[in-house]
Amino acid sequence: TGSLHARLARFSLPTPPAITMVAAACFAAATSRAATAAVVDRHHTPATHLRHHGGVGSFRNVAAAVPSTSARVMAPHHGGVKQRSGTTQRAAAVAEATSRSETSALSDSLRPSSASCARTLVAIANTGTISSVCDDGIALGTFASYVVQDKTGDVVLRMRRDAMHTANIQRDARCSLYVQPASQPPGVLSRATLIGSLELLNDDASAAAASQYNAVHGENVGVDAAGDADNYYRFLVDRVFYVGGLGSDKRAEVVSAADFADAVADPLCMDALSIVDTMNNERYEDVLNFARASLPDQGEPAEARMLWVDTLGFDVRVITGGSGGRDQVLDVRLPFSARAHNLQEAVSSLTMLAQVIWEEEKQYTPTPVPRKVPEEVVEG
Repeated sequence: TGSLHARLARFSLPTPPAITMVAAACFAAATSRAATAAVVDRHHTPATHLRHHGGVGSFRNVAAAVPSTSARVMAPHHGGVKQRSGTTQRAAAVAEATSRSETSALSDSLRPSSASCARTLVAIANTGTISSVCDDGIALGTFASYVVQDKTGDVVLRMRRDAMHTANIQRDARCSLYVQPASQPPGVLSRATLIGSLELLNDDASAAAASQYNAVHGENVGVDAAGDADNYYRFLVDRVFYVGGLGSDKRAEVVSAADFADAVADPLCMDALSIVDTMNNERYEDVLNFARASLPDQGEPAEARMLWVDTLGFDVRVITGGSGGRDQVLDVRLPFSARAHNLQEAVSSLTMLAQVIWEEEKQYTPTPVPRKVPEEVVEG
């Protein structure tokens, strides 16, 4: 059969990164660290491992005509990756990287930067915990809601004028804002802490912020109800502490103010949950095949769940049979062959990868379409 690169060429897409090499790096690092492995009850069904998310209509509209494949996976042909012959091939998870630093560099190239990930968390959360300094020097953590301004990317918080944290900020503007979207599936739990100070907006800027705030949050009720006397503050970021990543790409690092300011939220962040939900519930065989492609020879996933998707690729949690009747949990990263800038491109990339896996298993070779040569016009 033709190589994976040749098959992708039929779709007029660029040559992809080495998918199995990436999986190998993740697998090698994961199995070498006890922190990556977890045990779960083998008798749990796939649906018990991730919560069900609603709001999948937009993705269904795009993907409704694409049937889920029932094929088992074949190994893509990549240089430096071992292949098994016959129709039982699987992608061999053999890493070319020989050190953890090489593995980390490979993972970094296939996932958005920490600055971009932090921006994405801030974009999809809209609420967080603000910690201000009380007059006795003890930090006070309270609920806060905010908006992200379209033109500048500034984070603007609404605070009641008579609130305790407002009094704290008026005395000492230094604070931090902890953000962790509630919509993330269990086990992902990325978070970001903005560290800096608050600056009170003038009347005109406050009016514009109030309009945007009401459009995003509504007027709310009770203690959180918006009022004419509310203050609006711009968060002046000094640095950001970001914690996230999966598998061998776990990160806990400080992002500079300049990097955070230059970063943009992932273009798929508002569609990611609907894509993940639909893949796990309506195209589960594809997800299982993605997982199978990421395991070494003889590896067989008991379960698999897509965790997240972004412009560069997606993460899959694979549950494999372990020793003693216990299961091991591994997180693997699979890249897209090209950046997905919107929902349509993400669906196309996922569908293409599923189709290539199906063709590899079936050893499918497309029949060339005969090209009709137009008859020459003979002048009389």
